[in-house]
Amino acid sequence: MSPTRSRSAGKRLDAATAAHVYRRAGFGADLERREGATDLDAVLADLFERREHDALYTRGVSALLSLEDVERLQAWWMSLILRDRAPLVERVALLWHDHFATSNDKVLDVRLMHAQVQLFRDHGLGDFRELLHAVAKDPAMLVWLDGNANRSGHPNENFAREVLELFGLGIGNYDERDVQEAARAFSGWGVDGRRFVNREHFHDDSTKEVLGTRGALDGDDVVDLVLAHPACARHVARTLLAEFAVPEPSNAEVAEWARVLKRVDWSVERFLEQLFRSDLFLGPASRRARIAGPVELTATTLITLGVADQVAPADVAEACGEMGQSLYRPPSVKGWDGGRTWVHAGTWLARHNRFSGLAQAHGERVDLSTSFGADVDTPQLADAACALLLPDGADAPLREALARAAQEAKTDDDALRDVTALLLTAPEYHLI
Repeated sequence: MSPTRSRSAGKRLDAATAAHVYRRAGFGADLERREGATDLDAVLADLFERREHDALYTRGVSALLSLEDVERLQAWWMSLILRDRAPLVERVALLWHDHFATSNDKVLDVRLMHAQVQLFRDHGLGDFRELLHAVAKDPAMLVWLDGNANRSGHPNENFAREVLELFGLGIGNYDERDVQEAARAFSGWGVDGRRFVNREHFHDDSTKEVLGTRGALDGDDVVDLVLAHPACARHVARTLLAEFAVPEPSNAEVAEWARVLKRVDWSVERFLEQLFRSDLFLGPASRRARIAGPVELTATTLITLGVADQVAPADVAEACGEMGQSLYRPPSVKGWDGGRTWVHAGTWLARHNRFSGLAQAHGERVDLSTSFGADVDTPQLADAACALLLPDGADAPLREALARAAQEAKTDDDALRDVTALLLTAPEYHLI
């Protein structure tokens, strides 16, 4: 069966599928939203229509940026995610923040970092071709990859290499000569203060050859050549499939979805609309298929439990940093490695402590009393918790352990704490 084939027309959703869609295409959904999620068309309409944040949050960022504190900016971004007003927008912004990885540790300017992520919010669901051109002229990116150091006669290859290797084509689809010539084409592109400038007196206007094309190429020409290369659509499709569907898509799946990307004229939104209706996304291969990153797992947990408004976004951002994902501070040009690197000894301990601590905070900092349903009593608690948090991944031993924890608890509140803590720290819960 074709991986792009859709079986969604008029599709009724079971609870596990609804949870999967909200989990992957956003940051989860609480019990009330999930109970009404029975039709795929309605669920996707909800996700694609929620595109605007409360003006209270967006207006307030200007004053925050004046403090020049990246930790406050991390908290602000986390507040947008947790308030759940535009989940797909923020999910896509987080993806591009990883794909076009740029860190404030070198940029040292929160205004530039904020502007770059805002670019991902504004254009991340749009035409990828326009996005790549915009990123190539983004001031934070140019500072990060030494644009000001790239001058005629003294080319700096950092940005050119990443455009070819990480952003557009992937390893094996260019050679070192392409990198050297592309660097010359990008010469002169830099930053003056906080704005992009094309310093023509620093540009090498002589003939170059990039990806088989000769001419007096400039930076825009190189970006266009990258986009025209057959590997580019495959590279972008693989990135989107790995994030939203299967972590290691087959070459056949990548090739077919690359054709989809071209058919929808490089629109990320239209690509995702088709992906979210496909057998590949809705089928078992995508369910709990990869280890969740700290931001997506933490946000999904808080939103699903219905306690996102009971926690301080700064504390959540700090917790994500302890788990290995500090917003605006990816570790390298490759972004976060993801996968099993999320759960080495130190970060797994941080996950265990943070999620167990969230559950044990019931009755003090958070209220879990209605997370699994207002009428759920202790004997029903294990099943209700699995239905909400792990509907397609709780096997018999885990269910038995949860039921035993509820039964052995001294009080109903203790049962709620212990069952929630046990489930949130179960390894299978950390798959998304």
